[in-house]
Amino acid sequence: MDSLFFFLIILLFFLAPAIFIYFTYWILKKSGRKKLGTIVSIVLILPFLIFTLYLLFDDLLFSKSDARQLLSEHHITLNDDFKIISNQSGGLRDYTHQFELSISEKDKQSFIDQRTWSDKMDERIEVHSSAVDRYEGDTLRANYHDNDSYTYSMYRPNGKGIVPTFITICVSNSKNTLTYEEILD
Repeated sequence: MDSLFFFLIILLFFLAPAIFIYFTYWILKKSGRKKLGTIVSIVLILPFLIFTLYLLFDDLLFSKSDARQLLSEHHITLNDDFKIISNQSGGLRDYTHQFELSISEKDKQSFIDQRTWSDKMDERIEVHSSAVDRYEGDTLRANYHDNDSYTYSMYRPNGKGIVPTFITICVSNSKNTLTYEEILD
């Protein structure tokens, strides 16, 4: 049932502008202004086409400055050069954005030294935890480590009726990689 609903929304997203653009062209053509109808149709198609292409290629347009900006929101600074290994985002109901960076040993050590680490995860910060009100309350943060990685987690309620934000930033113990994952659930 949900997939049908989202299919109809997507169909409407494409169908409504297409019908509007076609009728604009058709009305101008019938009134003897075919050239004007073509120009107006192209002008109306361009913003819709640019927006659609942006949504399709958003992952390809992700840059190092975007990664730095997202990390700086959590007081994480990468001083050395880094490489974007992967970047993925998507989802209609549960939006996720995840990227992985190859970082220097110095930046890895800086991330570890900037925080105090616990040996276990704070259960209140889990995505589907019943320990906290999902929609209202304070932002929760936790730093913990295990054999594989050092993990910074943040859970931020966004208000009644708005999905909360869950962010996890992990630095691997064995490799010089940083993984950022944001879930709006």
